[in-house]
Amino acid sequence: MLSGAVRYAAAVAVVLCALTSTCAAWEPTGHTLVTEHALQLVPKEMKPFYDANSRYIAAFCTAPDDWRQTHKEIGPEHFIDLDLLSKPPFADLIVDRTTAEQRFGKEELLKAGILPWAIEETYNKLVKAMRAGDSVQIALQSAVLAHYIADAHVPLHDCKDYDGRTEGEKGIHFRWEQTLLLIELKPAMVNACKPAQVGPILKSAFEWCIESYGKCDAIFAADDAARKIDPVMGYRYYQSMWDSTGDIMIGQLDHASERLAGAWISAWNEAGKPKLSDKCAAFLWDVR
Repeated sequence: MLSGAVRYAAAVAVVLCALTSTCAAWEPTGHTLVTEHALQLVPKEMKPFYDANSRYIAAFCTAPDDWRQTHKEIGPEHFIDLDLLSKPPFADLIVDRTTAEQRFGKEELLKAGILPWAIEETYNKLVKAMRAGDSVQIALQSAVLAHYIADAHVPLHDCKDYDGRTEGEKGIHFRWEQTLLLIELKPAMVNACKPAQVGPILKSAFEWCIESYGKCDAIFAADDAARKIDPVMGYRYYQSMWDSTGDIMIGQLDHASERLAGAWISAWNEAGKPKLSDKCAAFLWDVR
């Protein structure tokens, strides 16, 4: 019982902290977990660079959430409310951004979110950096891509009811992807095995978002059941949520890690398999 009380106290602390901070997908812990696991999956030809720059990449993978606080316009890059734009199975949405803007209008598209296109744009920047042998940009774009691919695997970043369908469910966004992760997930539970095969990046990005969207109903149902067990949403609430959706969370983190590694490999292949440096990227060298 003591361990439960301790974990619940931690949850309360996290919620209080949230009152003064911007909600971020997976919480920095989750983003870092995804990135660190992906770093272990790159092939030997790429490993010297990614090993040498692992600290940079793991550190910068959380930066896009910080940037949102000073650059509000990039907020739509972190989500896509698929059901604001179409209906399942959403296959009609897999088009280039220009076509999507023509179909829905720029403002409506930004309202719904542009996450798959942000993944595509960042991936293309990574390909360009690899072709140029620009170690700083390779590390930075690898980190930004890590963030966006992890975002795509948060189910509540892919639906219009991201913070609950009903008044009772309000706040589920933060409860599920941050508080539940912090008090229940152990790093050893994430067990990414091998890089995923990644096809055309925009198609893959949409497929990841659509797959994640399909898990939203289970999360909403689990929340409804957990609030009946514990209406004040204390320790028993989170225990119930973990029992019902812990496998979903672990699976999404595993998939994100494997697909991130696959995207890095795909970008390297598209760049012509260049020999990457085995040295640390010279970040901020010019300020010495």
